[in-house]
Amino acid sequence: MMGIHQITIYSNIVAIMLVLGVIVLALRFRIKDELEKKIFIILPVVLILMAALYIVSAYRDAEVLKVSAMGATLIETGLEYFINLFAIQWFLYVDYRMFHSVLHIKRNGLFFVTGFAILMLLDTINIFTGILFEFLDGVHYVETPLYVVTDLLRLVYFFGSIFALMYYRRKDERMKFFHVRSFFIPLAFYVLLIYLTPLNTVSLGLAIGITLIFVQMVNEQCYQDAETGFYNGLYLDYLKGRIKTDDYALESVILFKFSKGDMAKSAELITKQLPEECQTVRLSGDTVVTLTHVKDRSPLYMVSEDVQMSLEEVGIPVDVSIELKKKKESGSEFLDRILRKA
Repeated sequence: MMGIHQITIYSNIVAIMLVLGVIVLALRFRIKDELEKKIFIILPVVLILMAALYIVSAYRDAEVLKVSAMGATLIETGLEYFINLFAIQWFLYVDYRMFHSVLHIKRNGLFFVTGFAILMLLDTINIFTGILFEFLDGVHYVETPLYVVTDLLRLVYFFGSIFALMYYRRKDERMKFFHVRSFFIPLAFYVLLIYLTPLNTVSLGLAIGITLIFVQMVNEQCYQDAETGFYNGLYLDYLKGRIKTDDYALESVILFKFSKGDMAKSAELITKQLPEECQTVRLSGDTVVTLTHVKDRSPLYMVSEDVQMSLEEVGIPVDVSIELKKKKESGSEFLDRILRKA
């Protein structure tokens, strides 16, 4: 077997081993939103199937596996199917990671599925017509200009998610722990290898990207309080650094002090009432602080009153207070003052 095909086979085997490890760890990983974990796990599952077909394809290209032109077409079409599946699943995962809403996916379902359906349809038609590529024998094939269009359409899914993440990382504090470059840098490197060399190691690039995304998920959990799902003291230390460098504009806080009650239930009610851009931190067993960018007292008062009422309706007594940053007070000084008061 030619060495170049051996490299392709070995790289795909490594990719399979890598994402198998991610799947095992992800299944045992505790995450607040179980649906996010399930959507994520589909990515490495699809990648394993894709890498397996890349291995079969490498054996075919090395002529170790003898197939007819139709057999080669079916193998290549299977690869195209799994690449399409991975692209749409990545897009769905990013959307859910940003909005944590099945309803948002349903509302945009037509947009998400249209490109995917077109790709799957073209790949299926190609089996009988050769409108994308046609195998001359079991190894050699020719591509049509339409095949380039399908590649570009797949890239729309990936680059669309890049631009969406760049926008929401600026808007939504939750996205600070989701670095898209961790996925796209290894992917881009291995895609370049395809065009500059005979090596086909895209699966390895995707596997490395998925592994780095999972590491980010684990890292984010380190900043969360296990009982409430709010951020913990470790996150507060991280945030202090951002406040000092003016990367986080802290303008006001809402303090919640509990005397008794179920903290997990309290956290659920607080989360439902507060805007998503708020950063809520559990300082101690009975004290929770919500940090906001809001400069006016009125909207803060309305929100805090709603939260207090919803808690007291279920028998959870709570003292709520509001603090605004003073005009000549820095964000760090304001936070220090709040922590002393808490």
